Amino acid sequence: MENKIKLDVKDKKILTLLDENAGYSNSQIARRVKLSKPTIEYRIKNLLNKGVIQEFYTIINFTKLGYSKYKVYFRFQNTSVEEEKKIINYWVNANNSVWVGKIRGSWDLAISILAKSNFEFGKILNKFMSKYSEFIFKKDILLTEYSPIYAREYLTETNPSEFIYGVPSEIYKLDSTEIKILKELSTNARINIVDLAQKLKLSRDVINYRIKKLSKEGIIFKYRVFLNLEKIGIGLYKVILRTKNFDEQSEDKLKAYAKTHKKITQFLKLIGSWDIELEIESESEDEFHKILLDIRKKFSEIIRDFEVIRVTHTHKYNYFPF
Repeated sequence: MENKIKLDVKDKKILTLLDENAGYSNSQIARRVKLSKPTIEYRIKNLLNKGVIQEFYTIINFTKLGYSKYKVYFRFQNTSVEEEKKIINYWVNANNSVWVGKIRGSWDLAISILAKSNFEFGKILNKFMSKYSEFIFKKDILLTEYSPIYAREYLTETNPSEFIYGVPSEIYKLDSTEIKILKELSTNARINIVDLAQKLKLSRDVINYRIKKLSKEGIIFKYRVFLNLEKIGIGLYKVILRTKNFDEQSEDKLKAYAKTHKKITQFLKLIGSWDIELEIESESEDEFHKILLDIRKKFSEIIRDFEVIRVTHTHKYNYFPF
């Protein structure tokens, strides 16, 4: 990996704390890392300037807002570099796309889309295909049944935590003030209340009350840091599994393995042409292949087939893209 930035122990601890809660103040981080507040401020700015930190984002439980997540994988044909850029920009600017990732393997691009129904999703996809179908050799569509997301435990020791979206729940109706707050926090989780109040032209009391309410209702789950993993020498891989004999007991066993594995950061149960997707963040291909071999050995009785996808660049990550 080119231009790898070496992190010292203090930087890793700072990133771990920001991943645990991007809303921690510089003073709170300073106490935990045992550095001065100005040093923490300098180090965070440095990590931002070097592109290690791309943004501070908020995990928003879109399931409670009535949305399901669809994943679409595209394989291109007859595309120039410029045409690929246009396709990527289309999805980056789309107001229903949560994640846009450039990938290697059997596919070229992966998109995660939020929609309230199959009909709505179909309209979103058809609009894209009517414009770019000549450049799409094939596509695959999967519905996310549910997905736990785990904390990054490999940077430094941290308390394991998980967030699960996709589990059915009572729908929460947002008002216009809450929509404004979520739009801002979705990609700017460290903004302070004073600045947020000024930006949205609302009082601090209103902002405070609404954020507390959205947290209590389970709409706002967590504030995290989005890292450019390539910059720090970490590769992002997806292992997709087609299963056999996959009963509830087998599913629980695989889920428990993923939850306790320090390099697995997400488990996705899917409905479509494959059944499970595991996201793995690894410092080398050798390490990744050791993890893959371990998965294949431990779960040989349920793995019918597998495939590896490498995410080379994330172009968008926003839990509230509307």
